[in-house]
Amino acid sequence: MIVIDTDVLALYHFFTRDDRHNTACTFIRDTQEIPRGTTIYNLLELSGILSVAGKPGPARSLLEAYATAADMQVLFPHLSPLSPEVFWADYSGELMEMMERGLRYGDAKVLWVAENSNASSLVTWNTRHYQERTSLSVLTPDEYLADT
Repeated sequence: MIVIDTDVLALYHFFTRDDRHNTACTFIRDTQEIPRGTTIYNLLELSGILSVAGKPGPARSLLEAYATAADMQVLFPHLSPLSPEVFWADYSGELMEMMERGLRYGDAKVLWVAENSNASSLVTWNTRHYQERTSLSVLTPDEYLADT
């Protein structure tokens, strides 16, 4: 499974004037037949972009569309169903381990879920945020398309 980062989805959905928009569209189109997903954190960040732009209705619709999409899995963290104390200890402990690799909180959440979902690759325009911090293959959409 490949995990798609927020920046790729934002270029695909919103930033149509960016030079990377066409590549993002090609990447999304050409990967429809292979297992792929994005984390709930990526989707919430994507919805936040719309909400900040004054479009909370489309933000909610986007979340709903991804929740029911057949060609994109929404990936969630594996959390303890036990007490709030155990949840917090597990959540903060695992994220601290990720951040100790040199990741910011937002990137740590994405990588944490990707690694725990047995992903093979993380596709992002921000490869420098993740490279040498994971055993996953970290590629731009261009690099991923060139490898396939």
